[in-house]
Amino acid sequence: MTNLIDRPIPAPAEVRHESTAVNQRTRTLIASIPWRWLAVLGIGLALFAAVAVGVITTDDPILVPSLLLVGAAVVPATLTTLVTEAEASSELTLGRVLTAAVLGGVAGGVLAGVLEFATEGALGSLPYLTIGLIEESAKLAIPVALFAWGRSRGRAVDGLVLGVAAGSGFAALETAGYGFVALLQVHGQLAPVEGLLLTRALSSLGGHAAWTGLAAAAWFGIRGARKRWFGWVRFLATFAIVASLHALWDANVASGFYQWIGAFSFILLVGTALWLHRTERRREQHRHGDARRVEPTANDVARLGVSSER
Repeated sequence: MTNLIDRPIPAPAEVRHESTAVNQRTRTLIASIPWRWLAVLGIGLALFAAVAVGVITTDDPILVPSLLLVGAAVVPATLTTLVTEAEASSELTLGRVLTAAVLGGVAGGVLAGVLEFATEGALGSLPYLTIGLIEESAKLAIPVALFAWGRSRGRAVDGLVLGVAAGSGFAALETAGYGFVALLQVHGQLAPVEGLLLTRALSSLGGHAAWTGLAAAAWFGIRGARKRWFGWVRFLATFAIVASLHALWDANVASGFYQWIGAFSFILLVGTALWLHRTERRREQHRHGDARRVEPTANDVARLGVSSER
């Protein structure tokens, strides 16, 4: 057994070098963690609390729309920020992400409402699967339009970010609408409305944002697929899955089973995001590896010729 006293003692310079390296790795790790979503969540919750206190204190109905909009938007905005930060290598600009969120809520909501009204008038009823197909198509139209407008090479990871933003905007405005209806039904009592906003905000993580993110990622991935037909099959299968999950969600709201559907949808979103992130990193490393390969110059070719003649 080696005597501990006989072991060599590191020099002070080596100790300082190792300590500096450890500190550098720690700072790099902390810097790589996306923290901005925590700021969005904290500011959103603080604003919601401030508006709620103002409404309770003053009984001023003018503040109620602010309460509904802020309460409905906190969690979707946080999720959009988290996904956008996690994909730091994305080519998307903040303007396109915000545009997807706004249009996803306004244009997507209006388009879905008009199509559902027309379908119900034609069929006399509105099956859950029909609702899922209509709303998922309306939300997906926003990332598809932004993809065509941006003329980018269309990475699946960009589709995921735009899809989550569009779905989050849709979920926020839909939640605000449900909150307004609930406020009318309970004759202005805030406690039931706050409970509704909290429930729908948390469930939105595995709802509209997850479904549109998955569908948009599959759509954007068509161009990057090794075989175009496989990209189309993957997109159609993904869209069928998210529309079915949407229909199952709506059919099980009363029973509470929709929470399990939301959890499953959120797990699918996280798993897809991690897989796309790893795939994109491998592609970037491959591109950088190809870029480091230096082509031989004319002098190198000449020297090789001289060496071969010798």
